[in-house]
Amino acid sequence: MATFQVGAVSVTEVVETDMPVPVPLAFRGLDGEADRLDALRDRFPPALFTPKGHPLLVFRSHVLRTPRSVIVLDTCWGNQKERLLDPYAHLLDTGYLDGLAAAGVGPADVDYVFCTHLHQDHVGWNTRLVDGAWVPTFPNATYLFVAAEYDHWTAVPPGAHGHDSFADSVLPVVAAGRHRLVGPGFAIDDAVRVEPLPGHTPGHCGLHVTSGSEEAVFTGDLFHVAYQFARPGWHIVSEHGARRATATREAFLARYADTRVRVVPAHFNLPAGGYLEKRADGYGFAPA
Repeated sequence: MATFQVGAVSVTEVVETDMPVPVPLAFRGLDGEADRLDALRDRFPPALFTPKGHPLLVFRSHVLRTPRSVIVLDTCWGNQKERLLDPYAHLLDTGYLDGLAAAGVGPADVDYVFCTHLHQDHVGWNTRLVDGAWVPTFPNATYLFVAAEYDHWTAVPPGAHGHDSFADSVLPVVAAGRHRLVGPGFAIDDAVRVEPLPGHTPGHCGLHVTSGSEEAVFTGDLFHVAYQFARPGWHIVSEHGARRATATREAFLARYADTRVRVVPAHFNLPAGGYLEKRADGYGFAPA
């Protein structure tokens, strides 16, 4: 568990699980460059990779404590959930809530839950099973869903990838009256606003934290692996709109490289993120 500061905002990670990802199998758009992974890997922190050289994906929440609010950013896979299309996440039994408690947060303490998007690994602990029913895990929180994202998933038919998690991890929150639909730019409080990062899914967004002279952007799934800093056109198979996501990555890299804005991707094995560095061939990444 790691904790860091962005000005007056304290951030603590809560990890659920992790897994290595073989890039040639999980990504598209490599354009014959799969044999260049070793050379590209040298520009990135070793902690991002397993001993065999595969990127390590960590499934975590970040808990943000601002002077006004407690915010849980993304909620991982969840326990006891049927994920027949994602067998590695099927009927999990993890210590996520114990991790939350170790971070000094109880479910009732949370003011807001923000989901960067509504993929299964970002909404699971929105709900938990109580007496055979899915109920909001964070009973006092307002769950913030980006309206365009929510609208997209309402049209996913039963049996399609993602319908299961929408049914058991999003709709019960709506039924309980705990949700609010928001748009890009929405300010959760004075220090935290929603930043549009579309492409991975139609309404995908991150969180931009500004406190004093410090800034950080929590990028959700804009970047899954560090290779995408050097090759923003590489996209994971679950990407909804590869062209739009690539354009978003390119614009993001150009905007934040060689600045002191901390970049915190959701799944990197660097919980405090790092800083983008412009290179002759793409971009590098230095740990914070």
